[in-house]
Amino acid sequence: MKRNRLIVLTALAAIAVVGLAAYALRQREPVYQGRSLSSWLVEASAGSWPRQSGVPGDEAIRQIGTNAFPMITRLMRSQDSALKSKLIHLFYRQSLVRIHITSQRERHMQAIAACYALGPVAKPLVPELAKALRHMDVQPFAEQWLGGLGPDAEAAIPALVEILKDKSNSTRCMAAQNLAHIAIHRPQDALPVLNECSQDTNNNVRFEAGLALKILAREADTEALVKAGVR
Repeated sequence: MKRNRLIVLTALAAIAVVGLAAYALRQREPVYQGRSLSSWLVEASAGSWPRQSGVPGDEAIRQIGTNAFPMITRLMRSQDSALKSKLIHLFYRQSLVRIHITSQRERHMQAIAACYALGPVAKPLVPELAKALRHMDVQPFAEQWLGGLGPDAEAAIPALVEILKDKSNSTRCMAAQNLAHIAIHRPQDALPVLNECSQDTNNNVRFEAGLALKILAREADTEALVKAGVR
């Protein structure tokens, strides 16, 4: 019993510190129709993804526009420390107090949901997302948004190449086609890793790499392919 109380008190103390910091940030948040950006981000990122239709949160984020960039950037960069992760784990093991603690995955999902809502307006965030991509818990959704931007997301090419090379990454196959769509003007940057992945021992990686190579063969600049030694 005493141990459970200690767990609760320790976890609550840590949560209180985080909560106070979040509250201080929230006071400086953009507001739309009387609701804070944080509130709209929670709504926009809820449910199953990819979504089949929009939600009011999407329009709210679009109305807030580039003023949402500082918060989106913070969410992208968000990483729970080992201590915080342990405290959260201990907190959920007890049953005396039940409150929701926003996880790292939820914060990352909020950032990507905002990027989807903003569409091309969020292009200036590509370099920041590229830096955060390796540690994001919603990597495939982030990669898909980048792929949808095509060549406008070229800053993310090195990050996607590294993900494809990382054999410990269970979702790395998802990066292949998105990399191809982004690299149509720079096929020489994508072809080496895609050719390597086309010989991978993982069936999914081989399949996705094969499709990505077909995308490049179909969509990439002819001149760029000639320079890359493909044509």
